[in-house]
Order: sequence, then structure tokens, then C-alpha cells
Amino acid sequence: MNFYPLVVSDINEETSQAKSFTFKIEDKYRRLFNYQAGQFLSLRLPYDNGYLDRCYSLSSSPEEDKALKITVKRVTDGRASNLLNDSIKTGDIIDIAPPSGRFVPTTNRSPITLFAGGSGITPIISIIKHTLSKTSLDVRLFYTNSTQDQIIFEQELSELCRRYPKRFHCHHHISANKGRVNESAIKHFVADNTQHDFFICGPSPFMDLTENTLQTLGVSNQAIFLERFIADAESTLDVEPPISSDIASFDAILDGEQHTVPYLPGKTLLESMLAHDLKPAYFCQKARCGMCMVTKQNGDVVMRNSDILSKSDVEQGKILLCQSLPLSDDILVNCDAE
Repeated sequence: MNFYPLVVSDINEETSQAKSFTFKIEDKYRRLFNYQAGQFLSLRLPYDNGYLDRCYSLSSSPEEDKALKITVKRVTDGRASNLLNDSIKTGDIIDIAPPSGRFVPTTNRSPITLFAGGSGITPIISIIKHTLSKTSLDVRLFYTNSTQDQIIFEQELSELCRRYPKRFHCHHHISANKGRVNESAIKHFVADNTQHDFFICGPSPFMDLTENTLQTLGVSNQAIFLERFIADAESTLDVEPPISSDIASFDAILDGEQHTVPYLPGKTLLESMLAHDLKPAYFCQKARCGMCMVTKQNGDVVMRNSDILSKSDVEQGKILLCQSLPLSDDILVNCDAE
């Protein structure tokens, strides 16, 4: 993955706990940083004697905004989020890789309903602005926060309601007033709009609840899109799993070709692929970003950490290359599968 030096051109305080950072794109990098609504940027931040690699969703929209913008909410003990909120200044240079991610509108044919929790609004608002600007579709947003003063983009959302009064409906759920979001609240908001496309981003319990509720309403998995990021603070990995010492290789489909990859004992599938000059998409290698998610078509693996995967991801055979260790000698992973 290649990184490019981008200048911080503007910083805006969205709430007491979140700031937006806008980056100036030099003409020579502009084509590299074309993006789709809902994608994210990968940042490499200097920290002590090393680096912190983190992914942050773009809160800008390619149609509505001229510059790239990410929005970062402070996380307790989060090294990168606190570094950005406390230390980064206008004019600073940050190494950033081009946009990536699959949490994007794909058809632009169905109305969309979006569920956001806290800072999960960042890719969601990008999708909202894109859909309102480039289509005639109706857009509905359910946005939950702990308190009123923690609503990110409150004024921007109000302005979108004003600009698109017949097409955009925004519902704020404040937990301090109404209690935590539950199944009943989600069902009430969805009502009879089960033929929409659904986009969900926020804390894992909120996402799991929303996804499960949509499934009970009969919404197909193909109409549910999720974006998961593990919190910036260090996550606790599962216990190191047992592995087989008898596995010599596994197969991987990458860029339309099937490769037999010699397996390096004790290493992950990703580490073995990289050691043999195969370069699937990846970034953090810590189960935070989901960039190395692929489809396992055959065989058995065990993952050190799989928190970022949803229930439907697991049911569809999705695994993280950076966390997967082989348990059988007949593994086939498809790195090209959507």
C-alpha cells in the first residue's frame, strides 16, 4: 500500500469529542484520491518511535464536497483518535493511502434507510449526500447518540432536511431521554419500508441488533450493508488458537488467478501470501479495518480475532486473512469475491 503526504487544510470541531479534518489534494495526487461515497482513508500517524495505522471513513461526498474530509471521535485510551484531536494542526502533513472500502451504494435503484450510532454517522452522511444529490430516491436516517450535544453533523443534517423536505427524513434517538435503542424502536422506524436498501454503521451491539431486527422483518442479506471498525483503543485478542503443523500449502484466488501458496508454519494466511509475493488488499493486520476480508470457499481456518465480522459475514464464509490460521490442507480463499 502506497502512502502520499497530504496537508491538513482545515479542522472543524463537530462536538466536544469529535473533529473533522479536511485534506488538500495536490493535482498530481487528485486521480489517486477519487472516491465513492461510504469509503474510508488509511492513515499512517507518527507515534513514539513508530507509527499508528488507522482507517477513518470519509464524511465528505464526491459530488458535494471539493476536498477530502474525515471525522474522528475521541475514544478513551485511543492513541490515534486522541493524537488527532489533541495534536494535529492546520498545515500538518499526514501520510494517507488512497480511498478504499465496499460500504458504498451499488444500485441507486432502491430507496435507502440508514442506521447510524455515534461516530458511525461518518460514512453514512457521505452516502446520504451522494444519494440526495445524484438520484431521486428517498432517504431515511435513524441516528442514535447518548446525549443531544454529541450529535455529529447536527446542523448539516438539519440543512439537508431543509433542502430535501420531501425526500430526506432524519430521526434522532437520544439514549439519555429514550433509553437504549431496542428492537421495537427499529421496527417502528422501518415500518413498511422493508424493500429499501439498508446501511448500518456504529458500535457492534447496535449493528448486531439492527441487522438481526431487519432479518426478522424479512429483509434479505443482499439488501443489508454494514461497515464495522474496531475501536481505536487496543482490543483484546482471543487466546492463541491451536494450529496444525502438517499443512504445506493452501490455494488463493487473486486477480483472476488461482495460486498455490506455501504455508509458513505459525503464520497467518496473509503473512504466507505476502512472503510469496502475493499482495491481496490489507492494511492494519489487527482485525480493525476489515480490508483483508475474503471469502473462504473450502477448508477450515481459525481466526485469532473476528470481532469485526458480522453474523451474516460469517454465514457467507467471510474470513480475515490477517487473523486466519489453517486447520485443514484443502483451504481455498477467494480474494476477488465481493
